[in-house]
Amino acid sequence: MVFGGKIALAQDQLLSAKDDYITCWKQPCVLIEGSRWSKKNPNGIAIAVRMGTQPVVTDDEIKTVLTRDFRKYGMSNIKFFYEQNDTPATGITFHIRSGTEGVFLISNVREQVEKMAKRASNTNPIFQSN
Repeated sequence: MVFGGKIALAQDQLLSAKDDYITCWKQPCVLIEGSRWSKKNPNGIAIAVRMGTQPVVTDDEIKTVLTRDFRKYGMSNIKFFYEQNDTPATGITFHIRSGTEGVFLISNVREQVEKMAKRASNTNPIFQSN
């Protein structure tokens, strides 16, 4: 399964992103909320998705593929945050221990999954944030 190419998934196989959309008074909302969530969940990953005006994949496809990819590396403590962006491309940012990685595009976001999962699952206290 690759972003950018045709993804052959039945609609009943897709995870829904409908309830992951947020709004707030200060933009970009997803970056703020992703950072807050990651601080409370130091061994988890918040995935902030700013959907573009001309997305090459749907929000449900993004959630489904990245959830499967992270689970492949043992990471199930993930939370998605979505908002509509006003630029053509979709941008994805990872929040781990209050830190931020990205913005990644659909074309290269999956390359980051293994590294992000390892960082989030590291329980060494030296790498824990206060």
